[in-house]
Formats: sequence, C-alpha cells, structure tokens
Amino acid sequence: MSFFSHADSSSDWSARGGPAHSGGKREGDDSQAPRRTLPSGRTSPAQQIQLILALAELGADGKEVGRAAVAARTGRSLDTVSDCMGFLAEVGLAEPGRGRYELTDQGRVFAEVWQRDSAQARLLLHPLMRAHWSTAAVAHHLAGGALPQEELARLLRAGLRGMPMRGVYLVEWLVIGLVVERDDRLHIHLPGQAPPHSGPHSAPQAEEPEPEAEDPDPAFLFGLTLREIQELPDARYIAFMEGVLQTLRGAHSPAA
Repeated sequence: MSFFSHADSSSDWSARGGPAHSGGKREGDDSQAPRRTLPSGRTSPAQQIQLILALAELGADGKEVGRAAVAARTGRSLDTVSDCMGFLAEVGLAEPGRGRYELTDQGRVFAEVWQRDSAQARLLLHPLMRAHWSTAAVAHHLAGGALPQEELARLLRAGLRGMPMRGVYLVEWLVIGLVVERDDRLHIHLPGQAPPHSGPHSAPQAEEPEPEAEDPDPAFLFGLTLREIQELPDARYIAFMEGVLQTLRGAHSPAA
C-alpha cells in the first residue's frame, strides 16, 4: 500500500505560471517570484496539526510561544518544530519569528474548531489551501484525470530539494484541505471530477452487476483490511497513516 519550512523545501515557481500566495511575494517587488513551499518531511500532517494545537494552547494569552515550549508540549525536536513553521506560515495558519511563533486569526479558529469537529475545521482550512501555490499546480496536473498519489507527490516536488516525503505530505494536506479527493485505489482527483472506473483493474460493466461480496482472501495492513481503513473517521485515519509512515521510515533506517 502506497501511500513540509526548510532551506531546501522551496524554490521559485514560475515555469507553469502559478499564482503567488500572499506571503510568497514581497510588497512592492514585482520581480520577486513566488516561492514553492512544501510541508516538513520530518513529521506527518497529523503531527503538524498537533503543533498548531500546542501553539493555540500555549499562546492563549496572545503572546508568542518559544520553540522549546512547543517542542516540549508536542514531543517533537527543536529542528522539527522549526522545519514545520515555513509551510504553516505560507498557508496562513502561523506567524513565525526568530525562534518564537504565534498563530494567525485563521490559525486560532482552525485549532479551536479542529478539537471538536475536524470535518468543520477542514472546511475552514479549504480557502487557505486554495491560496497556496499547490492548488494551481494540482489543477494543472489533474486536468487530464486522476493520478496515483505517489505520482502526484513526485510532480509537486519536481525541482525542489529535500526528501520525497515532503511531496507525499503536501498531497495529504491537500486532501485534508478538501482541495483534492482520494479514491479507494489511492488515486487523487479534483472534486467533481469522476474518479477512473475503467482500466485493467476494473471489472467490465456487463449485464450482471455483481453485488459486493466479501473478499475471500483480503489483504491486511496492521490487522485492518483496505475497506476498514477507508471507513476510519478522519482523525483515526490520519493517526493510522502516521503509524504506517513511522513504521516504513524505521524499516528503511540504517541499522545502528
């Protein structure tokens, strides 16, 4: 089963004429090209959202929060906290400073709503993600139809340095922000765009529409079938995917 700031996580995005986010262009500098910012590859979007929740709690009095305090609250390293902030700022959820951070108004509302209704919080995140350069990029890449998640991640990361997981996590953020949708084969398509139904892996639509039947030999991932994984609530699905990614990273880490 297949399945973002940092000095090497962004670059100019001019090849395809993508629009700039409000944070990606200096005021009064028309020659400044917009930057392509990717999420940190050090930790999953689920954990990046936990950073937002920690900032909301620690900065409840409206003050900036030190990097060390966020790291201690979330159990992440100082470098991981720093690495996450560029993307969160570019999206419009946080305002980074020199080792101290605070949430934007949108970030505070998102954090408050996420804790009680993640589906509603995703609706609030949607316009912020649509303002990010990646929305225009996925519209270009998916204009011809759905793409496998890994392929779209590769295309979004093209020309940028850093680990491939940054592209994967960007796709995850786009899914969370309701910019794109993911089908049961982990193909990504635009909302309203019909997912692929034909192809070598699809059953031909004949006279005999077969009722859904239990797979006699289902594939399991950590004790769950694909159907059970797909039916997980949003929060549990994100946590599950984080566990899978952590396991994969551990399996590919060199032995000490």
